[in-house]
Order: sequence, then structure tokens, then C-alpha cells
Amino acid sequence: MSIFLEELKSSSKTFLLSKSVINITGVDAQSYLQSQTTNDVLRIENKGFQFNSILDISGKITSSFVLCKISEKEFQIIVHDDFVKITFDRIEKYHIAEEFEVLIQEKKCFVRTHNDNGDFKGQYFFERDSIIVTDNDLETDDIKLIQTLRTLSGVSEFGSEVLPGTLINNTRFDELSVSYKKGCFPGQETVSKINTRRGAAFKPVLIKFDESFKMINGTKVFKDNKKIGEVKSSIIINDQTFLNIDLLRELRIDKSNLEMTIESKTLIGTIFYFPYLSPFSKDFAVELYDHAIDLFHNEKYQEAISYFEKAISVDPLFEDAYESLGVLYGRLENFDKAIELMAKLREINPKCMMALTNLSLYHMKLGNIETAEDFKGQATFLNFEVLGDEAEQKRREQEVEDRKLAERDKREGMFKQVIEMDPEDSMANNGMGEIEFERQNFQAAEKYFRTAIVGNERYSVAFLGLGKSLYQQNKLVEAKEILNHGIKVAGKNGDLMPANEMQTLISKLK
Repeated sequence: MSIFLEELKSSSKTFLLSKSVINITGVDAQSYLQSQTTNDVLRIENKGFQFNSILDISGKITSSFVLCKISEKEFQIIVHDDFVKITFDRIEKYHIAEEFEVLIQEKKCFVRTHNDNGDFKGQYFFERDSIIVTDNDLETDDIKLIQTLRTLSGVSEFGSEVLPGTLINNTRFDELSVSYKKGCFPGQETVSKINTRRGAAFKPVLIKFDESFKMINGTKVFKDNKKIGEVKSSIIINDQTFLNIDLLRELRIDKSNLEMTIESKTLIGTIFYFPYLSPFSKDFAVELYDHAIDLFHNEKYQEAISYFEKAISVDPLFEDAYESLGVLYGRLENFDKAIELMAKLREINPKCMMALTNLSLYHMKLGNIETAEDFKGQATFLNFEVLGDEAEQKRREQEVEDRKLAERDKREGMFKQVIEMDPEDSMANNGMGEIEFERQNFQAAEKYFRTAIVGNERYSVAFLGLGKSLYQQNKLVEAKEILNHGIKVAGKNGDLMPANEMQTLISKLK
């Protein structure tokens, strides 16, 4: 039993990004970049970086790159070596009266994971990565590692997995480098329309197969003799194959199984949205903690200690890890170490009841009776304080619940008025279905959702509501049938949120 790619998630790796950099220097550098690029340049902190792109007026990518900020007057663009000149020319094309200079310099640009001591800090693969711009050569890691990170994170390389002239909505750069709140930029109208309507026709997802096979990038993927996607990258890990595939809209349902044909071979894989490999330290700390708990339950105490300590090193404020590790040391009768950990837990959370209770217990074990009684008294006092806080919290929660009920009664009155005029109105019947579902009147909710579907056979949220109502009534066979049909409807509509929720519910029926 091991943690998936533990070493890659925890240790620092260094990779070469490019051998040149574009410098943009001058008083108008920031405002010009803000007007010409897709991301919000104003949000980059000094010595920070972000993914960014430049589009043509039809929303297709001219260049995608990493934008590094030295100050409001000085930026550096790091882009694939083959596209440095194209990017430089595009920046200069609309440079008329603005006061800045653009210069290409031969510099080596590296990304370093899990280490924010570089020239620029930000999230590349993980949240604490850095960019290093230098004249020197740095020791780099195996290129296979960066390919693994690119495939599992969806951080595609511009120029290979993503080519110029690609509609940005059809790529991961849509999420990585487009701000839909910053205002206008070339191509903004097109990409915004696609984003707010049905979304991209094809977009990358990760598909995992429980078998090992090699795959050539660019290979077409088919279903029922229809092209549904194209392979952009692939890796094999522990006899499992992971493919980054540009997949058809209606099939992009997170955690659903998909049967497909690749090179005349029928395969079944599981779809995952990016990033499959979480960029956040807290998520990795939870993985380490859960693994430690499993080891603890299996009485593998030394291994458990190691993983609790790893979880704490990744997330130094992880309260549960301190508490569990302290309890483990207590079980091993290393009470001094247990006390040290509970004291640290108390520093992190002065209102942690378990910290005080365990401090009292372990001091008692060591014969420190007076100290143990003192912590016991503090725990008792804290308990009264917590009970008071809980009472106040319950009062506030009741106020919120009362407002919700009043709003629900208001909505119910409006829905009933509409239904009286048009008994098959889909929106009103769906609204009533949701209200009855909230009240746990599942049979009544089922009736309203069915009527909503009669009024509109493409109303995906009504299929979701109906499936949930049937599930709550233990009508599992019918629920699965409705949910599967609803997923197809949602896929055709581009309604991926209800489609994903229906897929999650189907997984509970297995």
C-alpha cells in the first residue's frame, strides 16, 4: 500500500522551460499587457508569475506563456523557444505610442516545484513552485517526470500538446490563463460567448485505463464509428495508462466510464477532470494523514509516525495530525513526546478541547498530579465557554433557517400561481419538486419533476431531481435508468454540472 506518486508530490524537481526570455520594460508595460493578454495582469504580485495568453480576434491562440512580474514597469515573458519571435512580433504589432521597450535575451528559464525560493513565485504544477531565470545551467530532472506532471495536471506545453491557432476554449489554457472578469482583450467577445453558452465542443480530460499500452500523440478516438476525441499525451504508471484526450462535450462527465475505440481496440476508461494531481499542499497532507491512520489501525506504529510527521511537514497547521500523532505516542507510553505534540496543538488552536484533555491525561501518567489537575480545570472552563459559543451558533443558524423557510414559502406561492395558469410549466414544476424534496416529501417531489420533464424533455436539472427523489424512495433500478438518460440529455445541452451530479449519484447505486 503506497501513496500515488508520493515522491513526486513531496520533493522538489527542476525542469527547463526555455532558453530565452522576452523583457518588457517601461511605464506603460503593465497597462499594455493588461489590454492585450487574457489574464488579469494587475493581480500578479511583484516577484510573482501567472499563465497568460495572447489571442487573435476570433479567440484562437497566438501565444501562451508564463508572465513574470518584477515591478509595474518590468515584466518577463517565458515562452517555448519556437514561439519567442512570434510572441515578440505580436507584442510589437500594436505597440504604437505606449512607453515601453521589448527585448529578447538569451536566458535559461527553469520551473522548480515545491520550492518558492526562485526568482518568481506562483503555481505552475503545485501551489508553491517558482521560476528561475539565469545565465547558468541548473541540474534538471528526468524529462519523463515533467511529462508525468503535465499529463496528470493538464498543464499542457504550448507548441506540442497545444498548437497556435487553437481556440483557447478547447484547451486547458482556458482555465489557466483566461480571466473572464478583467474586461476586454482581443478575442474576448468570442471566448466569453462560448464559455457562457454550451462550452467548448472538444476539451481535454484525463482518462485512466487499468491496463498498460503505448499510445502515439495525435491518435484519434472513436465511439460507434464517430470521432469523439484525440490523444494529446500519455503516460504509464504502475501498469495503468493515463491519456490526456480532447473529448467531445457530451461525453465529458467526471468519473464516468467511457467505452471507446482506439486503433481498432475497444477500451473502457474512467474520465477525470483536470487537475487529477491536486496542486494544493493541504490535499497531499490529507493523503499522508489518511495513510498514517490506516497504518495506525494495522498497528504499524513506526510507519504511522513517519507519515503523521510527513503530513505535519506539508501542512504545519494540520490539527488532526498533531492530535493523532500525540495519541499514538501516548499509546506507546512516550508521554513526554505526546505532551510536546498536544502543547503544539494547543498553540495552533487554543480552544482545542482534546489538547487540554490529553495534556491532563499524559501529565497524570507521568505523576505530575498538580499540572494534570490544572489542565483538567482548564478543560472544564473551556467546555463551558464552548457550550456558550455553540448556543450562540445555534441561535444564528436558526435565524438563517427561518429566513430560508420564509423565502421558500414565497417561492412556493409564485410557483403555484404559474402552475395554476400552465400545469406543465417546466420551471415552476421543477421549483416545486425542489421544495418538496427539501421537505423530504419525495413522492410529491417525484410527481413534480416528472411533470417538469413532460413540459421540457431537455430539462436536465429535472432529471437530476427525479433521480434523487427515486433514490430516496429506494426505487434504485428506475433511478439508475432516469439518471443515465438525464446524463445524455445534460451532455447534449452542455449542462455539465447536473451531469456530474447525476454521475456521482449513479456511483452510489453500484
